[in-house]
Amino acid sequence: MRVIGSVEAGGVRYRAVWGPLSSIDNQKPGSGNALAVRRDEGRNETIVRRNARLADVQASLRYLRSLGLNDSQLSRLFGYKGHKSGSPQQIKMLVSRLN
Repeated sequence: MRVIGSVEAGGVRYRAVWGPLSSIDNQKPGSGNALAVRRDEGRNETIVRRNARLADVQASLRYLRSLGLNDSQLSRLFGYKGHKSGSPQQIKMLVSRLN
């Protein structure tokens, strides 16, 4: 697995990691790659599969915001440097292009 970025929010450290879904979420081998946001203890907060629909990415971002992560922290977590209104589409593109 590869770490994309990490941030701390509310005393909790979150990491965005990219890798095979089998190692992220105990899925069967060959089930593809995904981007996951995890707590330091390894608990997955959200998983976005490769080539996910934009609606799935937006739902994951809403969930992460409900955990207390703001847009600035989400940008750092995913390494996004563009305009904040485009971050869901940018994250979808990031996930579709990661190998």
